[in-house]
Amino acid sequence: MAHDQLADPLSLIDVHVHLHPPRLYAAIRRWFAERTDWKIDHPTEPEVVAATLRAAGVERFVFCSYAHKPGMARELNAWLAQTARDLGRYGVPLATVHLDDPDPAGDLAAAFDDGCIGLKIHEGVQLLAVDDPRFDAAFALIAEREGFVLVHVGHVPWRDNTAGGPARIARVLQRHPHLRIVVAHFGVPDWAAYGAMMPRHPSLFLDTTMAFTAGSPLLAGTDRAFVESIGDSIVFGTDYPNVPSAYGSDLVGLEALALAPSTLQKIVRENARRLTPVLAGERA
Repeated sequence: MAHDQLADPLSLIDVHVHLHPPRLYAAIRRWFAERTDWKIDHPTEPEVVAATLRAAGVERFVFCSYAHKPGMARELNAWLAQTARDLGRYGVPLATVHLDDPDPAGDLAAAFDDGCIGLKIHEGVQLLAVDDPRFDAAFALIAEREGFVLVHVGHVPWRDNTAGGPARIARVLQRHPHLRIVVAHFGVPDWAAYGAMMPRHPSLFLDTTMAFTAGSPLLAGTDRAFVESIGDSIVFGTDYPNVPSAYGSDLVGLEALALAPSTLQKIVRENARRLTPVLAGERA
């Protein structure tokens, strides 16, 4: 099923895009250039990223950054919220917090008040665990505000296991059963474990980021039957522009599975609407 055959020309919601302040983005790009063989040359300016997504048929997108050290979360959240306003709320932001700051939950509340719709956690970059009890107040706030958490579990792709990632996610969901959690990169390499959890945890989702792109170091070794079986719990994400592939590569990989048209439409748009009223169009 070709992209232009989907239900309408603006048919995608991308829940995993990276936008960072220029200095931080430059440092991230240097890290990849010095430590990997990834060829990443996409523009990083928010307006250019937004134009690329719009041209690719993205109806709305969610973007994020991350505080990798104490003392930067509030300023970074303010930048994210202002960037969303500059983009006319075409892109909407996830906040960041650092657990070594005095009041992570307070920082998150301020970010929600400023227009953020959830929280991004990157265990590998931030050197923390998603089930750290210090997140509990923040998670309770997210559930109350009807937002969601996007979490990069473990150190993949730089390590080939997540050291018990599904168990950490399960502990969070046991403490916060109404919290919507999106596990990035299709939970690679633990997608089967997450799939087994989903009947008990309907608020658990996987995103497609880099998991269906040919040549990706995070390629999911799964098949059509598995994707169909959890099709109500998959959302579309790309990691753009911090990826070594063109925008749309993830969609090409999904289409190659020859999924039922209704399943593909759920994955690329409809399921994202269940993450937060903002993406459902019920709030600005």
